[in-house]
Amino acid sequence: MTATTTQQALGERAGGVAERLSARPRRFLPPRLGRRYERRFALVAFLVPSLVYVGLFVAYPLYRDIVISFQNYGFSALAAGHGPFVGLANYRQMLNDGTTIRAIANTVVFTLASVAAQFVIGFAMAVYLNRQFAGSAFLRRIILVPWVMPLVVTGTIFSLIFASTNGLANEVLHGIGLVHKPIGWLTSGDLAVLSIVVTNVWAGIPFNAILLFSGLQDVPPEQLEAASVDGASPWQRFTRVTVPMMRPVIMIVLMLGVVYTLKVFDIVIVLTNGGPANESQLMSSWAYTQAFSDFQLGTGTAVANILLVFSLLCGVVYVLLSRGDNTGRARR
Repeated sequence: MTATTTQQALGERAGGVAERLSARPRRFLPPRLGRRYERRFALVAFLVPSLVYVGLFVAYPLYRDIVISFQNYGFSALAAGHGPFVGLANYRQMLNDGTTIRAIANTVVFTLASVAAQFVIGFAMAVYLNRQFAGSAFLRRIILVPWVMPLVVTGTIFSLIFASTNGLANEVLHGIGLVHKPIGWLTSGDLAVLSIVVTNVWAGIPFNAILLFSGLQDVPPEQLEAASVDGASPWQRFTRVTVPMMRPVIMIVLMLGVVYTLKVFDIVIVLTNGGPANESQLMSSWAYTQAFSDFQLGTGTAVANILLVFSLLCGVVYVLLSRGDNTGRARR
């Protein structure tokens, strides 16, 4: 009886296992090959949306931008979708235009001055915020306010500060006796560019400060203590320990600063609208003026493409410097 019962139980269990195995879907591919195809499918599933996005919103607009820059694409060509082919005429016209040359010079000065001032002041603020003191956490949060503020709002605020009549800048300078008559900050070409630089520096300092502050957090305190024990002064510890270890962060901050500064547009339009007499135009605002104020999209896209070349050159320089830095680290 016991043996018979055991055989029956084993038979029922074997039958249940056979039913479960038969219910499972059969694999037509070996397990290793199936996993390989699953990985490829996952890669394609993640890659296709990115390719579609880049194609629709980057590649195609860039293609149309290049095509339009070789056409006489005025207001009448908008209905047809294309204009007469003129080759490099738009580029020659813009590069022979005094306003374009002035816009290029203003863009170079504006970019170098803004990036340098933002980096130096931002680094100083990051070093200060890296210390522990009462209210340090609150200052790290409040410092982001100028950066998160829309540039249109920032430009409006500084247009009131630099106003010729009743502007805060003139009132302060007059109050301390440095000037005796109002200064036309926004009505003089050089002073207008200076006003734009000051506004952009004020808006960009928090971005530099926060990124550099995060880089300072990664500097090992043990190395700073070792340098201090060896007799290094605070300045020597900063220049010979902190700065070299923050080189990757510094390069990223400078690169992003150049890219963001090259495409600044809102501040110029709100403060001066490129005036007076186009003397404060940047490449971005001059491209906008040509395309959407004068309705010369061909020349406007030509100016924009010149600015694009500047941005690409900055990217190439960054890649070369990064490659050299990585090669040096590998040799060590």
